[in-house]
Amino acid sequence: MDKNKICRAVMSFKAPVHIGEKEKLYNITRAFAHSDTLMSGIINAYSLLYGKDETEKLISEFINGTPPFEVSSTMPYVNFQYFVPVPLGLNMEEYKNKGIINAEHQKELKKIKFVREKDLFEGFPFKYKPAGSFLIPQSEFENDKKKTFSLGRTKERARVSVDRQTSSSNIYYFSHFEFEKESGLWFYLKINIEKLENKIKAAIRLLGDEGLGGDRTCGLGSFDVDFKDDVPQFKSDKSKYYMSLSLVNPKDEDEIKSVVYYEILTRSGYVYSKAGLGIKRKTVSVFGEGAVFSSKICGRVVDVTPEKFLSHKVYCFGLAFLAPLPEGVMLFGSR
Repeated sequence: MDKNKICRAVMSFKAPVHIGEKEKLYNITRAFAHSDTLMSGIINAYSLLYGKDETEKLISEFINGTPPFEVSSTMPYVNFQYFVPVPLGLNMEEYKNKGIINAEHQKELKKIKFVREKDLFEGFPFKYKPAGSFLIPQSEFENDKKKTFSLGRTKERARVSVDRQTSSSNIYYFSHFEFEKESGLWFYLKINIEKLENKIKAAIRLLGDEGLGGDRTCGLGSFDVDFKDDVPQFKSDKSKYYMSLSLVNPKDEDEIKSVVYYEILTRSGYVYSKAGLGIKRKTVSVFGEGAVFSSKICGRVVDVTPEKFLSHKVYCFGLAFLAPLPEGVMLFGSR
């Protein structure tokens, strides 16, 4: 792969996945992983393959603002159609008024969370209709494909915990997401240092064996990964607006001022490493996926090392993975 070229990493899950919404809430799972969770998994897999010293050298490049590689958050694909988050501030009502989106009720528009990658970056060239949280071409309905258009479903398993001292038992429910065949998750991978390409891809393949998300010791989260070059290379690099496809923690006041539409998320959780299982890391706030910026920003890596934890540093990756929005995209107040 050429330097700075973006590829698509397609994750085909071999088992259900549990990606927690909040610590100790086992009965809730998301269907995708944010970029900080994905990057944490890749870095840990890289450490298993190449050791502590080489991993610390890799991380220092991120901290210095010269990331050797970049990733987006994971995003869904259904029937091998690749989706991206709806840009925050996208004026769905205007698309409906112009006859581009065919929706009978307002609530259908509010449910839309994902649009096809090629539709967004080509400026929605067809007629569309909502299908749950997805916006798909109306021709999909005409071809009677609606019934099979599903990412998957959430399931629950009953489990029992036993107190070590009293032997008393307590039943609780553990949720996981099961993907449909030909559906799963994908993310953008951009290699900035060409000589590291094979090592980074090996770490991602190892992450597939180790598993993504929680309850990996029970076999959840394992996947096969395929690296594809069939992605738009964002030739129109200059745009009025840029959408984030990752979590973003702005590095300075100028980057904060450039945000136009955003949602703030709180990221917390526990340290995952050989030295610190079960230790809570510091909390950090970030802009969520779909945030729209008026200029290119970089974001930053945030030190979230818990106090009195001296084994190694703990980081939250808030580096921006941006995509330029096409000219003519209809945002609220953009006319």
